[in-house]
Amino acid sequence: MKILKYILLLSVVWMSSCKKLDENPQSFISPVNFYKTKNDALSAITAVYAPVRLNGFVTRNYVILGEITTDNMFPLNNSAPRIELNTYVHTSQNGILRETWDNFYIGITRANASINKIPGINMEEALRTRLVAEAKFLRAFYYYHLVRLFGDLPVVTSEVSSLDQLTYPKRDPRADVYKQIIADLTAVENVLPASYSGADRGRATSGAAKSFLASVYLTLKQYQQAADKANEVMTLAGAGYGLWDTYTDVFDIKNEFGKEAIFDAQFVSGPGGQGGNLIAFFAQENNSVGGRGFGSFQPTTDIYDSYTAADKRKAVFFIKGTDGKYYVNKWIDADATTENQSDNNFPLMRYAEVVLTYAEAYNELNSPANGNPAYKAVNSIRKRAGLPDLENLTQDGLRNAILQERRLELAFEGSRWFDLVRTGKLVSTLTAKGTTNVREYHNLFPVPQFPLGVNPNLAPQNPGYTQ
Repeated sequence: MKILKYILLLSVVWMSSCKKLDENPQSFISPVNFYKTKNDALSAITAVYAPVRLNGFVTRNYVILGEITTDNMFPLNNSAPRIELNTYVHTSQNGILRETWDNFYIGITRANASINKIPGINMEEALRTRLVAEAKFLRAFYYYHLVRLFGDLPVVTSEVSSLDQLTYPKRDPRADVYKQIIADLTAVENVLPASYSGADRGRATSGAAKSFLASVYLTLKQYQQAADKANEVMTLAGAGYGLWDTYTDVFDIKNEFGKEAIFDAQFVSGPGGQGGNLIAFFAQENNSVGGRGFGSFQPTTDIYDSYTAADKRKAVFFIKGTDGKYYVNKWIDADATTENQSDNNFPLMRYAEVVLTYAEAYNELNSPANGNPAYKAVNSIRKRAGLPDLENLTQDGLRNAILQERRLELAFEGSRWFDLVRTGKLVSTLTAKGTTNVREYHNLFPVPQFPLGVNPNLAPQNPGYTQ
């Protein structure tokens, strides 16, 4: 079976009832009979969004790959794939890696179909243009995650509408993957609206496209572009972005889609099957939260001790269990008394990250001087946390301080592994803290064995892993 046949067969099930992010269709609708009406277009884009929240069950793979692989978290001793990733003995057979690869390529396949088909639907021009822009944003989002995790990738941008069109795509160089990501985000950053209202809140915005562009440029060490794009977000008219005064406001459910939310994986409580359960993975095992805590994702002593007593984040981010250990309390829904009923969105980009991206990029371009824009940006985050301003640091000292601030501010949001890889500190940081198996080749994960097996053109495997 060809790899895109495998992807297509995974993807076709979405052509059905698509209220919110419904992944349980009751019937199959042929593509020949789809993409005819405005409602078809809206349903198609809803399906393109779905893999955002289905990266593992209720987004848990963001946490597993971004946090459990670092000095921030460790897993409960009941899941071999998670333990493998935490201890750096993972192979291409790891199911979490395959699940993530499959999920994001499903999103890319759906995006390609929408980008190709929606322009031909008779509907309001403004809505049609916006929906295509949303699909391009999401394609870039999926590719951005994949390229950082796996490196060289097949860049597929054309629609595959029949099995006869399937081919064996080769992996394109990372530079080409990033070119596609930047092209998509640049194409839509000034097309998408600055904000939405009502049921459309949470869709991709101009600010989201610019924020991810800033992140891409930072990853590529294109610091001037990163600083400029982050500044555009921080000054974007009509977006209403800003920092909440307190951390309880940042993560309060009533403030979802508020001034700090740029792009979230969305969940809605109630009987409709759209609720989340990530809080149960963070909660103490057999705790009543979400019906029953799983204790699956536990913070390290190192991350807990990294917050000073004066840091206001400490009391919001952690809770002491009945076993005397600390657990993550960053997202809590007091009304979630049964499984999969949590109303908490999971942040994939929030305003504080953009501010820290600006600080990092500006510092790479300029020698620090007390009160310069890099200091002002990072100190705005520290001020909210109740911490004193940074000052009188060397450029390298401020670089390290900003990285540490990202760790403390964005803890458990799936960014730590990417930050350590981007700054070249993965091996040195984890080795110093007792992860003895980590090596330089672990700056990428292996291409999952199943797609590699069905498409020999994905070879060679990433260096360091069994070929």
